Amino acid sequence: MNYRILFIVILVVGCISQTYTAEEAQQVAADYIKRAPTYTFDGIAGTFQVSQVEPLDCKGCFEVTIKFTSGYPGFGARSAYFLVRRLTPHTAKVRVEKGQVTQAIIDDIWDEMKQQSIVK
Repeated sequence: MNYRILFIVILVVGCISQTYTAEEAQQVAADYIKRAPTYTFDGIAGTFQVSQVEPLDCKGCFEVTIKFTSGYPGFGARSAYFLVRRLTPHTAKVRVEKGQVTQAIIDDIWDEMKQQSIVK
């Protein structure tokens, strides 16, 4: 009898939908960008700033805007290239859906998830 009640409780708890907040989306997006190649290569920690969190049309979906400066121009890991040091500001727009990053675009031209340009 007790196992039946436990099973029902687990089933009910599992069916309750998770609520995702703007604060959680902000943390997920910030963690993602801090581990992404463009920022890890030469992002300057003191410049990292979440500037905006906007709810999107779907429940639990947000676009998080993050600004940071890197020490060299370009995107991704650039160790294979000869680079001239130049402070370069970046704006990342990260789409978070139900706690997962589904898109990360930097400066409207670089897909950070696919590590490729979105401009042809």
